[in-house]
Amino acid sequence: MTFEHDIFISYAHIDNLALETGQEGWIDHFHKALKIRLAQLRGEKPRIWRDLKLNGNDYFSDTILEQFPKVALLVSILSPRYLKSEWCIRELEHFYDAASRAIGVRIADKSRIFKVIKTDVPFEKHPEVLKPLIGYAFYEADEAGRPREFSPIFGVESKHRYLAKLEDLAYDICKTLEAFEVAAESLEAPIIQTFDSFPTESLTQASADDKEQIYLAEVPIGLEDARDQNRRYLEMKGYEV
Repeated sequence: MTFEHDIFISYAHIDNLALETGQEGWIDHFHKALKIRLAQLRGEKPRIWRDLKLNGNDYFSDTILEQFPKVALLVSILSPRYLKSEWCIRELEHFYDAASRAIGVRIADKSRIFKVIKTDVPFEKHPEVLKPLIGYAFYEADEAGRPREFSPIFGVESKHRYLAKLEDLAYDICKTLEAFEVAAESLEAPIIQTFDSFPTESLTQASADDKEQIYLAEVPIGLEDARDQNRRYLEMKGYEV
């Protein structure tokens, strides 16, 4: 289980365009912040890769396709443009196929695919591979029900929520990378499972044999912060959520 890259970030290039001249793109900041936080959590620099081409067409590159068997985890950043991009959808599908043919789309009980929702998009439009995943919503609904994205450029409160969500993502990625290491070093029975099709229930269903596991249900828009606080508290107490 040796990979050239720990993480591949799949995103639509339009989501990295800065709103004003001189500002850092959302994806650029996300990439940099995630890399720093993972390095702090793991004690070593993570190997994060993404396509940096600036063109906006949807032609799929064989160069990217060839890299997926060498990537441990995929982070898909959902947005309206992501769902319309043939490029992004094929990245997701080809990573899933490559993972399925190798060690599987899960390692132990952890998914190798992470769903980051940058911009609110209807759940029914999410790619089928991503629907079983709760994901990490980088937005919240205001009093009028309008989604507001988290970003460091939108003020102190928005930056605080952005960093809190990034912390949750980094922590879970860290735990998944640790699961790879544990599986590789284990001399006992293999704990890796492979699936011919994506498991729609197993990603969120705790094993009855693991007494320290807790299932934390999804919540309506507006209650995400309370849910995340409960999750952090349970994890701090040693439970696997």
